[in-house]
Amino acid sequence: MIRRVIAGVLILVAGWLAWQGLQGVLVLTSRGSPLAQALDPIVAVRIGAASLALVGGLLAAASVRFGAVVALLGTLLFTLLAGAFIASGTDSSLWMDEVIGAGVLLVLTGSLLFLKRG
Repeated sequence: MIRRVIAGVLILVAGWLAWQGLQGVLVLTSRGSPLAQALDPIVAVRIGAASLALVGGLLAAASVRFGAVVALLGTLLFTLLAGAFIASGTDSSLWMDEVIGAGVLLVLTGSLLFLKRG
């Protein structure tokens, strides 16, 4: 039961992080920018990593055997994205959401990995 609650929270957090990235793409394309310009590599990694964590959360909630591992892959990609932002020396206002999101994803995914399925 507790694994499903954690998986549910992971689904919500990962979904919110993916939506934030997608929302930026939608805003830029609605203002006339081409999709290729709006969907730069950083945004694509953000959406992909958060979506992978979301799928992993869904699989874990359904008690699929490797759901937590799929969530871990998305979480690690999202964490690498946050680390790349920090390492590049950009202003913290640009990467604070990624760092907080990555921290929350790490805690939730770690919980899924180390709690017994039952």
